[in-house]
Amino acid sequence: MFSWRTIRVLVNALMLSLIILASGCVLFLAKETRYLSSATDRATQEEVQQHLGQPSRMMTDETGKAVWTYHIRELVQGGNNAWTMAGTWWCDDYTLNFDEHGILRHWMHESQKCNAA
Repeated sequence: MFSWRTIRVLVNALMLSLIILASGCVLFLAKETRYLSSATDRATQEEVQQHLGQPSRMMTDETGKAVWTYHIRELVQGGNNAWTMAGTWWCDDYTLNFDEHGILRHWMHESQKCNAA
């Protein structure tokens, strides 16, 4: 039916397609998400602030560990005609948890539509 060579070529083509698909998805992640994914369990508060800027809110939890919140708003452009060009505002909230040594240990991201400025 199929030769081993044909099967091998199909498997290689499938693997290449999956690699391209996976790497393409990275392009749609926000820069904050990409940074936080790489910074978890290693970045200090100072390093996080250098990359993301001043947090919107800085507080401590009941154990005295730092919790930072970043609120990021972005206008996502609408369609390509006069009826749909208005766009939509998206609000991204990032909550960062640091340990007692100031190392980023956990973060959460919530994204939702929000009101215009």
